[in-house]
Amino acid sequence: MPMDKTDYIILEKLSRDSRTHCTEIAGDLGVATSTVHKRVNQLFNEGIIEQFTIVLNPDKSGGNMTTFIGINVEAEKKDEVVRVLKSIDNVLEVYELLEPYDIFIKARTQDIRELKEKVLKVINGTSGVLSTSSILTTRRHKENTCVIPRKE
Repeated sequence: MPMDKTDYIILEKLSRDSRTHCTEIAGDLGVATSTVHKRVNQLFNEGIIEQFTIVLNPDKSGGNMTTFIGINVEAEKKDEVVRVLKSIDNVLEVYELLEPYDIFIKARTQDIRELKEKVLKVINGTSGVLSTSSILTTRRHKENTCVIPRKE
């Protein structure tokens, strides 16, 4: 199903607050609640919406250390390395890159000890990992889970 303006408005409202009730969205759009509910289910069933989730405040939830890690790997072992990375609870995001690394991840931990024990130790012990480079952040200023393209 190609998305239309209504779908984009629904996605935009849910991306700001996934708890927004279909009735509120329907009122804003001037359509029936059942229409919004059906559209949301359709967007989910078609894989446009992958999941409904929350964003935690890292300062208040105990996961206040965000680290970005660049990883270079042996080409023939990349899939296995990605599989291991996806299995690490503290790893939030995994991307393949063209340069300067093969893989780039985002991890969130409570402190350096947890970063070393639960993330770096696992990565560096994974067959096929050639090198890693970490960037530790000191403070989050903005974090969004998605960007909804404007559909006029």
